[in-house]
Amino acid sequence: MPYKTLENLRVLIVDDQRPFQLLLKGILYSMGATNIAFVQTGEQALSKCSHIPFDVLFVDYNLGSGKNGRQLLEDLREKKLLHPAAIYMIVTGENHVPMVIGAVEIEPDDYIIKPFSQSVLRTRLQKIQNRKAQLAPIYQAMHDDQPELVIEACKQERATSSRYQNLCTRIQAETHLKLQQYADAESLLSEVLAFNRVNWALLLQARLCFEQKRFDESMEFCNEAIDTNRLFAEAMDLKARNLIAQGQLEEAMAIVTHAVTISPFSVSRQNLLMDIARELSDLPSLVMASKQIYEITRRAARQEVIHLLNYIRTVIDAASRSEETAQRNKYQQEALLALHRAKREDTVIRDFDFELFESLCQARLESLSGQQYLAKKTYAEVAERVEAQLTAEADPETPDDVPPPPHSTADAILLLNQIGEYEQAVALADRLQSFSGVVDPVLQKLFDEQQQRVEQRRVQFQELNKRGIQSYKEGNYSQALQLFEQALDVAPMNTGSALNLIQTAIQMMADPKLKKPVDLVEKCRKTFRVVDNMPLPEHHKERYKELLNQFNKLKEEKRSFR
Repeated sequence: MPYKTLENLRVLIVDDQRPFQLLLKGILYSMGATNIAFVQTGEQALSKCSHIPFDVLFVDYNLGSGKNGRQLLEDLREKKLLHPAAIYMIVTGENHVPMVIGAVEIEPDDYIIKPFSQSVLRTRLQKIQNRKAQLAPIYQAMHDDQPELVIEACKQERATSSRYQNLCTRIQAETHLKLQQYADAESLLSEVLAFNRVNWALLLQARLCFEQKRFDESMEFCNEAIDTNRLFAEAMDLKARNLIAQGQLEEAMAIVTHAVTISPFSVSRQNLLMDIARELSDLPSLVMASKQIYEITRRAARQEVIHLLNYIRTVIDAASRSEETAQRNKYQQEALLALHRAKREDTVIRDFDFELFESLCQARLESLSGQQYLAKKTYAEVAERVEAQLTAEADPETPDDVPPPPHSTADAILLLNQIGEYEQAVALADRLQSFSGVVDPVLQKLFDEQQQRVEQRRVQFQELNKRGIQSYKEGNYSQALQLFEQALDVAPMNTGSALNLIQTAIQMMADPKLKKPVDLVEKCRKTFRVVDNMPLPEHHKERYKELLNQFNKLKEEKRSFR
Protein backbone atom coordinates (compact mmCIF):
# COMPACT_ATOMS: atom_id res chain seq x y z
CA MET A 1 0.00 0.00 0.00
CA PRO A 2 1.55 3.38 -0.98
CA TYR A 3 2.59 5.84 1.70
CA LYS A 4 -0.12 8.54 1.98
CA THR A 5 1.68 11.34 3.83
CA LEU A 6 2.51 13.28 0.64
CA GLU A 7 -0.66 12.53 -1.27
CA ASN A 8 -2.28 15.66 -2.78
CA LEU A 9 0.54 17.87 -1.49
CA ARG A 10 2.51 20.25 -3.71
CA VAL A 11 6.20 19.29 -3.52
CA LEU A 12 9.17 21.31 -4.78
CA ILE A 13 12.67 19.86 -5.20
CA VAL A 14 15.45 22.46 -5.40
CA ASP A 15 18.69 20.81 -6.48
CA ASP A 16 21.21 21.56 -9.23
CA GLN A 17 22.04 17.86 -9.80
CA ARG A 18 19.63 16.18 -12.21
CA PRO A 19 20.49 12.61 -11.08
CA PHE A 20 19.52 13.42 -7.47
CA GLN A 21 16.31 15.13 -8.63
CA LEU A 22 15.27 11.90 -10.35
CA LEU A 23 16.35 9.77 -7.40
CA LEU A 24 14.38 11.83 -4.89
CA LYS A 25 11.41 11.95 -7.26
CA GLY A 26 11.31 8.15 -7.29
CA ILE A 27 11.41 7.97 -3.49
CA LEU A 28 8.66 10.57 -3.16
CA TYR A 29 6.43 8.82 -5.72
CA SER A 30 6.67 5.62 -3.71
CA MET A 31 5.60 7.65 -0.65
CA GLY A 32 2.41 8.85 -2.37
CA ALA A 33 3.55 12.15 -3.91
CA THR A 34 2.09 12.89 -7.34
CA ASN A 35 2.49 16.69 -7.65
CA ILE A 36 6.25 17.29 -7.84
CA ALA A 37 8.05 20.29 -9.40
CA PHE A 38 11.78 20.80 -9.97
CA VAL A 39 14.08 23.82 -10.12
CA GLN A 40 17.87 24.06 -10.11
CA THR A 41 18.54 27.40 -8.40
CA GLY A 42 17.39 29.35 -5.38
CA GLU A 43 16.36 32.23 -7.63
CA GLN A 44 14.09 29.92 -9.66
CA ALA A 45 12.64 28.47 -6.45
CA LEU A 46 11.83 31.95 -5.10
CA SER A 47 10.08 32.85 -8.34
CA LYS A 48 8.10 29.61 -8.39
CA CYS A 49 7.05 29.97 -4.75
CA SER A 50 5.74 33.46 -5.45
CA HIS A 51 3.12 31.84 -7.72
CA ILE A 52 2.51 28.45 -6.09
CA PRO A 53 2.07 27.80 -2.32
CA PHE A 54 4.14 24.63 -1.97
CA ASP A 55 3.46 22.31 0.96
CA VAL A 56 6.83 20.52 1.10
CA LEU A 57 10.21 21.79 -0.10
CA PHE A 58 13.37 19.68 -0.37
CA VAL A 59 16.26 22.11 -0.85
CA ASP A 60 19.93 21.37 -1.42
CA TYR A 61 22.10 23.62 0.75
CA ASN A 62 24.71 24.32 -1.92
CA LEU A 63 23.12 25.52 -5.16
CA GLY A 64 26.13 26.73 -7.13
CA SER A 65 26.89 30.41 -7.62
CA GLY A 66 23.40 31.63 -6.68
CA LYS A 67 21.63 31.83 -3.34
CA ASN A 68 21.99 28.74 -1.14
CA GLY A 69 19.41 26.82 0.86
CA ARG A 70 19.85 29.03 3.91
CA GLN A 71 19.41 32.25 1.92
CA LEU A 72 16.37 30.83 0.12
CA LEU A 73 14.69 30.06 3.45
CA GLU A 74 15.42 33.58 4.72
CA ASP A 75 13.95 35.07 1.55
CA LEU A 76 10.83 32.90 1.67
CA ARG A 77 10.22 33.94 5.26
CA GLU A 78 10.91 37.58 4.48
CA LYS A 79 8.32 37.52 1.69
CA LYS A 80 5.95 35.25 3.66
CA LEU A 81 5.87 32.69 0.85
CA LEU A 82 5.79 29.69 3.21
CA HIS A 83 2.36 29.01 4.71
CA PRO A 84 2.34 27.93 8.38
CA ALA A 85 1.94 24.21 7.63
CA ALA A 86 4.62 24.12 4.92
CA ILE A 87 7.67 21.92 5.47
CA TYR A 88 11.15 23.16 4.53
CA MET A 89 13.78 20.43 4.59
CA ILE A 90 17.42 21.08 3.71
CA VAL A 91 18.90 18.08 1.89
CA THR A 92 22.63 18.06 1.26
CA GLY A 93 25.74 15.99 0.95
CA GLU A 94 27.75 18.63 2.80
CA ASN A 95 28.79 17.73 6.33
CA HIS A 96 31.37 20.44 6.98
CA VAL A 97 30.83 22.22 10.28
CA PRO A 98 30.19 25.74 8.84
CA MET A 99 27.61 24.32 6.43
CA VAL A 100 25.80 22.27 9.05
CA ILE A 101 25.83 24.92 11.79
CA GLY A 102 24.86 27.62 9.28
CA ALA A 103 21.86 25.55 8.20
CA VAL A 104 20.80 24.60 11.73
CA GLU A 105 20.98 28.21 12.98
CA ILE A 106 18.35 29.32 10.48
CA GLU A 107 16.05 26.60 11.88
CA PRO A 108 14.59 24.78 8.87
CA ASP A 109 12.01 22.13 9.72
CA ASP A 110 14.70 19.50 9.26
CA TYR A 111 18.20 18.91 7.90
CA ILE A 112 19.06 15.59 6.30
CA ILE A 113 22.42 14.38 4.95
CA LYS A 114 22.69 12.51 1.64
CA PRO A 115 22.46 9.60 1.13
CA PHE A 116 19.37 8.61 3.12
CA SER A 117 16.85 5.80 2.91
CA GLN A 118 13.15 6.04 2.18
CA SER A 119 12.30 4.82 5.66
CA VAL A 120 14.43 7.56 7.27
CA LEU A 121 12.83 10.24 5.09
CA ARG A 122 9.33 8.89 5.80
CA THR A 123 9.92 8.94 9.57
CA ARG A 124 11.33 12.46 9.55
CA LEU A 125 8.50 13.84 7.42
CA GLN A 126 5.81 12.24 9.54
CA LYS A 127 7.30 13.73 12.71
CA ILE A 128 7.27 17.20 11.18
CA GLN A 129 3.72 16.82 9.89
CA ASN A 130 2.49 15.66 13.28
CA ARG A 131 4.13 18.62 14.98
CA LYS A 132 2.81 21.14 12.45
CA ALA A 133 -0.71 19.76 12.78
CA GLN A 134 -0.67 19.70 16.59
CA LEU A 135 0.79 23.22 16.91
CA ALA A 136 -1.10 24.77 13.99
CA PRO A 137 -2.55 27.69 16.06
CA ILE A 138 0.96 28.61 17.26
CA TYR A 139 2.52 28.52 13.79
CA GLN A 140 -0.38 30.52 12.37
CA ALA A 141 -0.02 33.23 15.02
CA MET A 142 3.75 33.36 14.41
CA HIS A 143 3.16 33.64 10.67
CA ASP A 144 0.71 36.49 11.26
CA ASP A 145 3.12 38.34 13.59
CA GLN A 146 0.69 38.27 16.52
CA PRO A 147 2.92 37.67 19.58
CA GLU A 148 0.12 37.86 22.15
CA LEU A 149 -1.76 35.11 20.30
CA VAL A 150 1.47 33.08 20.14
CA ILE A 151 1.76 33.23 23.93
CA GLU A 152 -1.89 32.29 24.45
CA ALA A 153 -1.67 29.36 22.03
CA CYS A 154 1.50 28.13 23.75
CA LYS A 155 -0.18 28.30 27.14
CA GLN A 156 -3.13 26.28 25.88
CA GLU A 157 -0.90 23.63 24.35
CA ARG A 158 1.28 23.35 27.47
CA ALA A 159 -1.87 22.88 29.58
CA THR A 160 -2.62 19.67 27.65
CA SER A 161 0.67 18.06 28.76
CA SER A 162 1.45 17.32 25.11
CA ARG A 163 4.70 15.87 23.83
CA TYR A 164 5.64 19.36 22.58
CA GLN A 165 5.93 20.90 26.03
CA ASN A 166 9.58 21.94 25.62
CA LEU A 167 9.05 23.45 22.18
CA CYS A 168 6.01 25.41 23.33
CA THR A 169 7.87 26.64 26.40
CA ARG A 170 10.75 27.76 24.23
CA ILE A 171 8.50 29.62 21.78
CA GLN A 172 6.60 31.26 24.63
CA ALA A 173 9.80 32.33 26.41
CA GLU A 174 11.24 33.77 23.16
CA THR A 175 8.03 35.71 22.60
CA HIS A 176 8.07 37.11 26.16
CA LEU A 177 11.64 38.28 25.54
CA LYS A 178 10.61 39.86 22.25
CA LEU A 179 7.90 41.80 24.11
CA GLN A 180 10.33 42.62 26.96
CA GLN A 181 8.14 40.73 29.40
CA TYR A 182 11.17 39.71 31.44
CA ALA A 183 9.43 38.45 34.58
CA ASP A 184 7.26 36.05 32.58
CA ALA A 185 10.25 34.84 30.56
CA GLU A 186 12.37 34.26 33.67
CA SER A 187 9.60 32.34 35.40
CA LEU A 188 9.31 29.96 32.46
CA LEU A 189 13.04 29.51 32.01
CA SER A 190 13.70 28.94 35.71
CA GLU A 191 11.09 26.19 35.67
CA VAL A 192 12.82 24.46 32.75
CA LEU A 193 16.37 24.86 34.05
CA ALA A 194 15.45 23.51 37.47
CA PHE A 195 14.95 20.09 35.87
CA ASN A 196 16.98 20.13 32.66
CA ARG A 197 19.93 22.34 31.68
CA VAL A 198 19.05 22.31 27.99
CA ASN A 199 21.03 24.63 25.73
CA TRP A 200 18.11 26.60 24.32
CA ALA A 201 16.99 27.51 27.85
CA LEU A 202 20.55 28.42 28.89
CA LEU A 203 20.87 30.72 25.89
CA LEU A 204 17.50 32.40 26.47
CA GLN A 205 18.31 32.90 30.15
CA ALA A 206 21.67 34.40 29.13
CA ARG A 207 19.85 36.75 26.74
CA LEU A 208 17.42 37.73 29.49
CA CYS A 209 20.24 38.58 31.90
CA PHE A 210 22.12 40.49 29.19
CA GLU A 211 19.12 42.64 28.32
CA GLN A 212 18.75 43.45 32.02
CA LYS A 213 22.48 44.30 32.22
CA ARG A 214 23.17 41.36 34.55
CA PHE A 215 26.38 40.68 32.66
CA ASP A 216 28.10 38.34 35.12
CA GLU A 217 25.05 36.08 35.30
CA SER A 218 24.65 36.17 31.54
CA MET A 219 28.28 35.16 31.12
CA GLU A 220 27.83 32.16 33.41
CA PHE A 221 24.91 30.85 31.35
CA CYS A 222 26.85 31.42 28.12
CA ASN A 223 29.83 29.49 29.45
CA GLU A 224 27.64 26.62 30.59
CA ALA A 225 26.00 26.43 27.16
CA ILE A 226 29.38 26.50 25.37
CA ASP A 227 30.79 23.85 27.72
CA THR A 228 27.86 21.63 26.77
CA ASN A 229 28.21 22.32 23.05
CA ARG A 230 31.59 23.57 21.82
CA LEU A 231 30.01 24.54 18.47
CA PHE A 232 27.30 26.75 20.01
CA ALA A 233 28.12 29.88 17.96
CA GLU A 234 25.04 31.83 19.14
CA ALA A 235 26.15 31.46 22.77
CA MET A 236 29.61 32.67 21.72
CA ASP A 237 28.05 35.76 20.12
CA LEU A 238 26.25 36.61 23.34
CA LYS A 239 29.36 35.95 25.41
CA ALA A 240 31.23 38.40 23.18
CA ARG A 241 28.54 41.03 23.75
CA ASN A 242 28.91 40.54 27.51
CA LEU A 243 32.66 40.96 27.22
CA ILE A 244 32.20 44.17 25.21
CA ALA A 245 29.83 45.51 27.86
CA GLN A 246 32.55 44.85 30.45
CA GLY A 247 35.27 46.49 28.35
CA GLN A 248 37.11 43.27 27.51
CA LEU A 249 37.47 43.85 23.76
CA GLU A 250 40.42 41.55 23.11
CA GLU A 251 38.63 38.61 24.72
CA ALA A 252 35.44 39.48 22.81
CA MET A 253 37.42 39.54 19.56
CA ALA A 254 38.86 36.10 20.22
CA ILE A 255 35.51 34.46 20.92
CA VAL A 256 33.58 36.05 18.04
CA THR A 257 36.40 35.18 15.63
CA HIS A 258 36.03 31.58 16.76
CA ALA A 259 32.25 31.79 16.29
CA VAL A 260 32.72 33.12 12.75
CA THR A 261 35.01 30.19 11.99
CA ILE A 262 32.30 27.78 13.15
CA SER A 263 29.43 29.54 11.35
CA PRO A 264 30.39 32.41 9.02
CA PHE A 265 27.05 32.93 7.24
CA SER A 266 25.29 35.04 9.88
CA VAL A 267 25.05 38.76 9.05
CA SER A 268 24.52 39.69 12.72
CA ARG A 269 27.68 37.75 13.68
CA GLN A 270 29.72 39.47 10.98
CA ASN A 271 28.37 42.84 12.12
CA LEU A 272 29.45 42.03 15.66
CA LEU A 273 32.93 41.16 14.38
CA MET A 274 33.02 44.48 12.50
CA ASP A 275 32.09 46.45 15.62
CA ILE A 276 34.84 44.87 17.70
CA ALA A 277 37.43 45.11 14.91
CA ARG A 278 36.61 48.79 14.52
CA GLU A 279 37.14 49.44 18.23
CA LEU A 280 40.47 47.57 18.14
CA SER A 281 41.56 49.15 14.83
CA ASP A 282 41.94 45.64 13.41
CA LEU A 283 41.71 46.69 9.76
CA PRO A 284 42.09 43.22 8.13
CA SER A 285 39.24 41.77 10.24
CA LEU A 286 37.10 44.86 9.68
CA VAL A 287 37.46 44.67 5.89
CA MET A 288 36.96 40.90 5.78
CA ALA A 289 33.76 41.05 7.84
CA SER A 290 32.37 43.86 5.69
CA LYS A 291 33.13 41.89 2.53
CA GLN A 292 31.51 38.78 3.99
CA ILE A 293 28.31 40.69 4.78
CA TYR A 294 28.16 41.88 1.20
CA GLU A 295 28.75 38.35 -0.13
CA ILE A 296 26.08 36.90 2.18
CA THR A 297 23.44 39.46 1.23
CA ARG A 298 24.11 40.00 -2.48
CA ARG A 299 21.94 37.01 -3.40
CA ALA A 300 19.14 37.88 -1.00
CA ALA A 301 15.64 38.61 -2.24
CA ARG A 302 15.67 42.05 -0.66
CA GLN A 303 18.93 43.15 -2.23
CA GLU A 304 20.15 46.22 -0.38
CA VAL A 305 22.81 48.27 -2.11
CA ILE A 306 23.95 49.60 1.28
CA HIS A 307 25.99 46.45 1.99
CA LEU A 308 27.98 46.91 -1.22
CA LEU A 309 28.47 50.62 -0.57
CA ASN A 310 29.59 50.01 3.01
CA TYR A 311 32.06 47.34 1.94
CA ILE A 312 33.72 49.74 -0.52
CA ARG A 313 33.58 52.60 2.00
CA THR A 314 35.13 50.38 4.66
CA VAL A 315 38.00 49.40 2.35
CA ILE A 316 38.69 53.06 1.47
CA ASP A 317 38.52 53.98 5.15
CA ALA A 318 40.99 51.18 5.94
CA ALA A 319 43.32 52.57 3.27
CA SER A 320 43.13 56.03 4.86
CA ARG A 321 43.99 54.57 8.27
CA SER A 322 46.82 52.31 7.09
CA GLU A 323 50.25 53.44 8.20
CA GLU A 324 52.17 51.10 5.92
CA THR A 325 52.35 52.04 2.24
CA ALA A 326 52.04 48.44 1.05
CA GLN A 327 48.87 47.88 3.09
CA ARG A 328 47.38 51.18 1.95
CA ASN A 329 48.05 50.29 -1.69
CA LYS A 330 46.51 46.86 -1.15
CA TYR A 331 43.27 48.36 0.15
CA GLN A 332 43.17 50.95 -2.63
CA GLN A 333 43.45 48.16 -5.20
CA GLU A 334 40.74 46.17 -3.42
CA ALA A 335 38.40 49.17 -3.53
CA LEU A 336 39.02 49.67 -7.26
CA LEU A 337 38.46 45.97 -7.91
CA ALA A 338 35.20 46.00 -5.93
CA LEU A 339 33.95 49.03 -7.87
CA HIS A 340 34.78 47.36 -11.18
CA ARG A 341 33.23 44.04 -10.18
CA ALA A 342 30.00 45.64 -8.95
CA LYS A 343 29.60 47.65 -12.13
CA ARG A 344 30.25 44.58 -14.27
CA GLU A 345 28.09 41.92 -12.67
CA ASP A 346 25.95 43.12 -9.81
CA THR A 347 22.21 43.57 -10.30
CA VAL A 348 22.00 45.20 -6.86
CA ILE A 349 23.12 48.56 -8.35
CA ARG A 350 20.45 48.52 -11.03
CA ASP A 351 18.22 51.16 -9.36
CA PHE A 352 21.06 53.20 -7.87
CA ASP A 353 23.26 55.95 -9.31
CA PHE A 354 26.40 53.87 -8.99
CA GLU A 355 28.33 56.04 -11.43
CA LEU A 356 28.07 58.99 -9.03
CA PHE A 357 29.12 56.84 -6.08
CA GLU A 358 32.05 55.52 -8.10
CA SER A 359 33.23 59.04 -8.96
CA LEU A 360 33.19 60.11 -5.32
CA CYS A 361 35.09 56.96 -4.29
CA GLN A 362 37.58 57.56 -7.10
CA ALA A 363 38.16 61.07 -5.79
CA ARG A 364 38.78 59.73 -2.27
CA LEU A 365 41.32 57.26 -3.66
CA GLU A 366 43.01 60.06 -5.62
CA SER A 367 43.27 62.08 -2.42
CA LEU A 368 44.83 59.14 -0.60
CA SER A 369 47.43 58.91 -3.37
CA GLY A 370 48.40 62.56 -2.78
CA GLN A 371 46.55 63.83 -5.85
CA GLN A 372 44.55 66.43 -3.96
CA TYR A 373 43.91 68.72 -6.91
CA LEU A 374 42.74 65.82 -9.07
CA ALA A 375 40.44 64.67 -6.23
CA LYS A 376 38.87 68.11 -5.99
CA LYS A 377 38.55 68.31 -9.77
CA THR A 378 36.76 64.96 -9.81
CA TYR A 379 34.37 66.26 -7.17
CA ALA A 380 33.79 69.43 -9.21
CA GLU A 381 32.62 67.28 -12.13
CA VAL A 382 29.85 65.64 -10.07
CA ALA A 383 29.01 68.32 -7.50
CA GLU A 384 25.86 69.38 -9.35
CA ARG A 385 24.60 65.79 -9.33
CA VAL A 386 25.23 65.56 -5.59
CA GLU A 387 23.28 68.78 -5.13
CA ALA A 388 20.46 67.54 -7.37
CA GLN A 389 20.11 64.35 -5.37
CA LEU A 390 20.19 66.20 -2.09
CA THR A 391 17.50 68.69 -3.12
CA ALA A 392 15.22 66.12 -4.73
CA GLU A 393 11.82 66.39 -3.10
CA ALA A 394 9.55 63.61 -1.95
CA ASP A 395 6.82 62.39 -4.26
CA PRO A 396 4.21 65.20 -4.26
CA GLU A 397 1.41 62.64 -4.42
CA THR A 398 2.56 61.23 -1.09
CA PRO A 399 3.54 64.33 0.94
CA ASP A 400 4.05 62.34 4.14
CA ASP A 401 6.65 60.15 2.46
CA VAL A 402 10.07 61.50 3.41
CA PRO A 403 12.87 60.11 1.23
CA PRO A 404 15.82 58.35 2.86
CA PRO A 405 19.11 60.23 3.16
CA PRO A 406 20.80 60.38 -0.27
CA HIS A 407 23.73 57.96 -0.34
CA SER A 408 25.92 60.18 -2.53
CA THR A 409 25.72 63.10 -0.11
CA ALA A 410 27.27 60.95 2.60
CA ASP A 411 30.18 60.08 0.33
CA ALA A 412 30.58 63.70 -0.71
CA ILE A 413 30.93 64.67 2.96
CA LEU A 414 33.53 61.95 3.53
CA LEU A 415 35.46 63.28 0.51
CA LEU A 416 35.23 66.95 1.49
CA ASN A 417 36.51 66.22 4.98
CA GLN A 418 39.33 64.17 3.49
CA ILE A 419 40.55 67.00 1.23
CA GLY A 420 40.11 69.65 3.92
CA GLU A 421 36.97 71.40 2.66
CA TYR A 422 35.60 71.45 6.19
CA GLU A 423 33.11 74.29 5.75
CA GLN A 424 31.46 72.63 2.74
CA ALA A 425 31.41 69.29 4.57
CA VAL A 426 29.66 70.84 7.57
CA ALA A 427 27.14 72.61 5.32
CA LEU A 428 26.28 69.36 3.52
CA ALA A 429 26.05 67.47 6.83
CA ASP A 430 23.63 70.07 8.22
CA ARG A 431 21.40 69.70 5.19
CA LEU A 432 21.59 65.92 5.35
CA GLN A 433 20.15 66.02 8.86
CA SER A 434 16.85 67.32 7.43
CA PHE A 435 16.17 63.85 6.05
CA SER A 436 14.30 61.71 8.54
CA GLY A 437 15.31 58.34 7.06
CA VAL A 438 17.32 56.08 9.34
CA VAL A 439 21.06 56.45 8.80
CA ASP A 440 22.77 53.10 8.30
CA PRO A 441 24.76 52.28 11.49
CA VAL A 442 27.90 51.30 9.56
CA LEU A 443 27.87 54.58 7.65
CA GLN A 444 27.24 56.50 10.87
CA LYS A 445 30.29 54.87 12.46
CA LEU A 446 32.42 55.74 9.42
CA PHE A 447 31.25 59.36 9.77
CA ASP A 448 31.94 59.47 13.50
CA GLU A 449 35.39 57.92 13.16
CA GLN A 450 36.40 60.25 10.34
CA GLN A 451 35.16 63.21 12.36
CA GLN A 452 37.34 62.16 15.29
CA ARG A 453 40.37 61.75 13.04
CA VAL A 454 39.96 65.09 11.23
CA GLU A 455 38.99 67.08 14.31
CA GLN A 456 42.58 67.74 15.32
CA ARG A 457 43.50 68.83 11.78
CA ARG A 458 40.35 70.91 11.52
CA VAL A 459 41.07 72.71 14.79
CA GLN A 460 44.69 73.27 13.73
CA PHE A 461 43.54 74.59 10.36
CA GLN A 462 40.94 76.90 11.88
CA GLU A 463 43.49 78.32 14.33
CA LEU A 464 46.03 79.04 11.57
CA ASN A 465 43.37 80.54 9.30
CA LYS A 466 42.00 82.65 12.16
CA ARG A 467 45.46 83.95 13.05
CA GLY A 468 46.10 84.69 9.39
CA ILE A 469 42.91 86.76 9.16
CA GLN A 470 43.87 88.66 12.30
CA SER A 471 47.36 89.37 10.95
CA TYR A 472 45.83 90.59 7.68
CA LYS A 473 43.50 92.95 9.55
CA GLU A 474 46.52 94.30 11.45
CA GLY A 475 48.34 94.95 8.18
CA ASN A 476 50.99 92.31 8.86
CA TYR A 477 50.66 90.79 5.40
CA SER A 478 53.89 88.81 5.40
CA GLN A 479 52.87 86.98 8.55
CA ALA A 480 49.33 86.52 7.24
CA LEU A 481 50.70 84.98 4.04
CA GLN A 482 52.84 82.60 6.02
CA LEU A 483 49.92 81.55 8.24
CA PHE A 484 47.62 80.94 5.26
CA GLU A 485 50.33 78.82 3.65
CA GLN A 486 50.56 76.77 6.84
CA ALA A 487 46.77 76.43 6.89
CA LEU A 488 46.85 75.08 3.32
CA ASP A 489 49.55 72.61 4.30
CA VAL A 490 46.99 71.18 6.75
CA ALA A 491 44.02 71.40 4.32
CA PRO A 492 45.50 71.74 0.80
CA MET A 493 42.18 72.11 -1.02
CA ASN A 494 40.38 74.49 1.36
CA THR A 495 38.70 77.16 -0.72
CA GLY A 496 38.36 79.77 2.03
CA SER A 497 42.02 79.70 3.02
CA ALA A 498 43.14 79.66 -0.63
CA LEU A 499 41.15 82.83 -1.28
CA ASN A 500 42.61 84.36 1.88
CA LEU A 501 46.13 83.66 0.64
CA ILE A 502 45.35 85.10 -2.81
CA GLN A 503 43.83 88.22 -1.27
CA THR A 504 46.92 88.68 0.92
CA ALA A 505 49.28 88.16 -2.01
CA ILE A 506 47.39 90.68 -4.15
CA GLN A 507 47.51 93.20 -1.30
CA MET A 508 51.28 92.73 -1.08
CA MET A 509 51.71 93.06 -4.88
CA ALA A 510 49.60 96.22 -4.99
CA ASP A 511 51.40 98.04 -2.19
CA PRO A 512 54.61 99.64 -3.56
CA LYS A 513 56.00 100.02 -0.03
CA LEU A 514 55.93 96.31 0.70
CA LYS A 515 58.86 94.03 -0.02
CA LYS A 516 57.57 91.37 -2.38
CA PRO A 517 58.80 87.77 -2.47
CA VAL A 518 60.07 87.00 -5.97
CA ASP A 519 57.71 84.03 -6.30
CA LEU A 520 54.59 85.90 -5.17
CA VAL A 521 52.92 85.91 -8.59
CA GLU A 522 53.63 82.22 -9.15
CA LYS A 523 52.37 81.45 -5.64
CA CYS A 524 49.18 83.32 -6.48
CA ARG A 525 48.75 81.50 -9.79
CA LYS A 526 49.29 78.13 -8.10
CA THR A 527 46.75 78.89 -5.38
CA PHE A 528 44.15 79.95 -7.91
CA ARG A 529 44.20 76.36 -9.15
CA VAL A 530 42.57 75.32 -5.86
CA VAL A 531 39.42 77.23 -6.82
CA ASP A 532 39.54 77.45 -10.63
CA ASN A 533 36.54 75.70 -12.22
CA MET A 534 35.44 74.36 -8.84
CA PRO A 535 31.89 74.44 -7.42
CA LEU A 536 31.83 77.28 -4.92
CA PRO A 537 29.31 78.59 -2.39
CA GLU A 538 27.84 81.91 -3.53
CA HIS A 539 29.93 84.05 -1.17
CA HIS A 540 33.14 82.35 -2.32
CA LYS A 541 32.09 82.62 -5.97
CA GLU A 542 31.73 86.41 -5.81
CA ARG A 543 34.95 86.77 -3.88
CA TYR A 544 36.82 84.57 -6.38
CA LYS A 545 35.65 86.66 -9.36
CA GLU A 546 36.67 89.88 -7.61
CA LEU A 547 40.12 88.56 -6.69
CA LEU A 548 40.72 87.16 -10.18
CA ASN A 549 39.88 90.55 -11.70
CA GLN A 550 42.22 92.29 -9.27
CA PHE A 551 45.03 89.85 -10.06
CA ASN A 552 44.63 90.21 -13.83
CA LYS A 553 44.46 93.99 -13.50
CA LEU A 554 47.67 94.04 -11.47
CA LYS A 555 49.44 91.97 -14.12
CA GLU A 556 48.38 94.42 -16.80
CA GLU A 557 49.45 97.43 -14.78
CA LYS A 558 52.80 95.93 -13.78
CA ARG A 559 54.02 93.77 -16.59
CA SER A 560 57.07 92.92 -14.52
CA PHE A 561 54.91 90.61 -12.44
CA ARG A 562 54.20 88.38 -15.43
